[in-house]
Amino acid sequence: MKFELPRRHRRNFEVSTKKKLSDNFNKKESLEIFEIIKKEYENSPNTFGSSIGKKESQLELLIIVSNQIISEYKDFEITLNKGVPEIVKVKTT
Repeated sequence: MKFELPRRHRRNFEVSTKKKLSDNFNKKESLEIFEIIKKEYENSPNTFGSSIGKKESQLELLIIVSNQIISEYKDFEITLNKGVPEIVKVKTT
């Protein structure tokens, strides 16, 4: 799968994950990218010299990436834990 991100998040994605946005990712790599961005979100400061901080930007990126992952792979589901998305594997019957 390829991620399609708004322009303002493209550089942030590549810096955080150290991967090119143009690369194709499989299911395992997509989940690893989600976890990397989630870890960046948890470790980032709320604001840094502006009205909108890095934490808010990371959360927005995390929501976009998680939405694209569950759209691509139907055996996953998003749950929100205190406003932070988490991907849960769904049992298929």
